[in-house]
Amino acid sequence: MTKRSIVFLLMFILVSVFSPLDAVDASSKEGTVTATSLNVRAEPSTQATRIGSLTQGQTVQIQRTVGTWYEIRYGSQNGYVSNQYISIKSSTPSTPPANQQVKIYVNGELLDLPISNPPRVDNHLLVPFRVIGDALGIDVKWRGATRQVWGEDQGTEILFTIDQTNTLVNNRNVSVSPAPRIFEHSTVIPLRFFSETFGADVKWNQQAQEVRITRETQSAGSTSAYSGTVARADTLNVRSGPDTSHASLGRLTSGQTVEVHSFDDRWAKITFNGRDAYVHSYYLDLYQNGVQKRLLGQPKVTRVSDVTTLSWPKIGGLVNTSHQQNGTLRTITTNAAEMPIVASSVNGMSQISAVNQSAGKGMSFRVADGYQASISHTTAELIITVSPIRQGGSLSGKKIVIDPGHGGSDPGAVGNGLQEKEIALDVAQRAEKLLLAAGAHVIMTRDTDVYPTLSDRVKVANDANADLFISIHANAATATSANGTETYWDATYASAGSEKLAHAIHGHLIDKLGTRDRGVKTAGFQVIKQARMPSVLLELAFISNSQDAAKLKTNSFRQNSAEAILEGVVDYYK
Repeated sequence: MTKRSIVFLLMFILVSVFSPLDAVDASSKEGTVTATSLNVRAEPSTQATRIGSLTQGQTVQIQRTVGTWYEIRYGSQNGYVSNQYISIKSSTPSTPPANQQVKIYVNGELLDLPISNPPRVDNHLLVPFRVIGDALGIDVKWRGATRQVWGEDQGTEILFTIDQTNTLVNNRNVSVSPAPRIFEHSTVIPLRFFSETFGADVKWNQQAQEVRITRETQSAGSTSAYSGTVARADTLNVRSGPDTSHASLGRLTSGQTVEVHSFDDRWAKITFNGRDAYVHSYYLDLYQNGVQKRLLGQPKVTRVSDVTTLSWPKIGGLVNTSHQQNGTLRTITTNAAEMPIVASSVNGMSQISAVNQSAGKGMSFRVADGYQASISHTTAELIITVSPIRQGGSLSGKKIVIDPGHGGSDPGAVGNGLQEKEIALDVAQRAEKLLLAAGAHVIMTRDTDVYPTLSDRVKVANDANADLFISIHANAATATSANGTETYWDATYASAGSEKLAHAIHGHLIDKLGTRDRGVKTAGFQVIKQARMPSVLLELAFISNSQDAAKLKTNSFRQNSAEAILEGVVDYYK
């Protein structure tokens, strides 16, 4: 070997060994924070000193990867963040080699694309919006003045903005990555997100480099998406509105079939004797194109203080849901035909996405750093409760289930212009706010006018591994002279704790309400008999007694009841 060759070889080796390829590669990586709040630590460990925090949507430059942590530049120093909550950005879309052309099929038909090959960004395909919209039967339009893509079908509306991750779905903000963009003079949008937003099933075959999309659409002459056959009841009330408070217009019988036009929560809108009417969908087996369908409705998002509750109504018979937990990841699956994902940002939830696996359709999300989440599965609803982990409060770290009695089709006791279900929910919501302020993680068995079964209520508490269970009721008796407050506990599980909790809350109820003291008693009510944690059932006062009813109507009595619950729980833990 010549001297010149040896020198060249040595230089090549030196460059190869000492060239900072990793540093160049790492510094070129840009990431976006997906968590609502993300701690930055001095070392790659949750035990390391916290030097600051980042908020959702902030951009970071990644220096290098250390295990499950990214080293980033934070102010004038380096810091570390968990890589679970960072979405890596790609500066430019990539296309697969020519011999790996991606094929996209919609309902078995191969799409003819006006571009050479669909671009990929972070393993997500983007496709021309008009081609995919037309193939799926979705009305799509280009809004040139604002550089936006609009799509709408069957009540679902979506609005993309070029080069923006912020997208509107039914007027709710949702972050979508990758952002839509211009590619080869065509406007391309995220294939999976767009398709699944409109209820399509998307399957990717890695080996064949194929995407197969299936979407059921109504025939041109069809006026109804579903038919419903009466089941689980011999007769079914037909009402003038979507609630048991509306007048009954008549009845359907077991096996009778009706056309379903739409849904309002769990109620199905039908035509009955020539007019619009409603029946409860639990008692219908729903069919579409001859195939039975179970549905989850659009999620309802409610916020109390900094706690968010998401609830999906279960529509059409027995809809099963379940979930798995793996670290911060929660994965929900269901036998429903579709599960609409949350179309708005939720504090404490990140990386929300649809899942489609052998176990069924569903949704996955991660619990953000500093938050806690519980998932409840009842006959009527799927419920997710997300709240911050509070430090320093008198009830910090305590998980408390509040059960407002009755609800929905079950009004409970009725009298003197009052319904027990309304009183129970009002007091429960007031107690929820107070307990949250004291640092507790509060889970409600219901936060609207629905009826969870008694078994459902117990399941919520047992599934959550709650610390306490408190069921709230108002009393009634045949004798209108009966009056006062009483509290019940059961000795089946956690008997000592249940008795202690009953006396603690009851004492404050008597002090604050000015009612007759009917005492602390034992009884085998199902909700306190089957709950495996300290549990009580409160009977605040008698609806059937005119003096008690007058008190039950007042805001002061209801607020005092909630305060007594809080003070009793605090005393229980002293």
